[in-house]
Amino acid sequence: MVQSRLWHDQVQLMEQTRRARLDAQHWQQESLRLRDHLSAINRRNERQTYVQTVNLEVIKCPVPLIDVKAALEPFTESLLGVPLATVKLELIYQLLQNRYIVLGDTLYRVDVKALLLSPDVTILLRLTPLAPNRHA
Repeated sequence: MVQSRLWHDQVQLMEQTRRARLDAQHWQQESLRLRDHLSAINRRNERQTYVQTVNLEVIKCPVPLIDVKAALEPFTESLLGVPLATVKLELIYQLLQNRYIVLGDTLYRVDVKALLLSPDVTILLRLTPLAPNRHA
């Protein structure tokens, strides 16, 4: 009778141990899943630096700077709000280099002389007059 009782207790304890191990394994996996989920949220919410302003400076500007900014605004505006880490100097250079703009009654070619990449992008330009605009 005692042996039967001990065997029965042993079977119950072994079953409880097996359930406890399965339960512990389940919660360990859930903990790892939640940790991965939290890491993904933190990576998504990581602070990034964005382009906030684009400043144009023109060497010996032959026309009012405000006109130059207005003429190049479609190109410079496309940089605003872009994560700074994704902006490449070559992209800005190619965006403006050898661009032709009409200011007043003259056609100008834009030459990029220098770039400063920060949240406040600064672009140093030179305007080369090509010909008077005959359509104005």
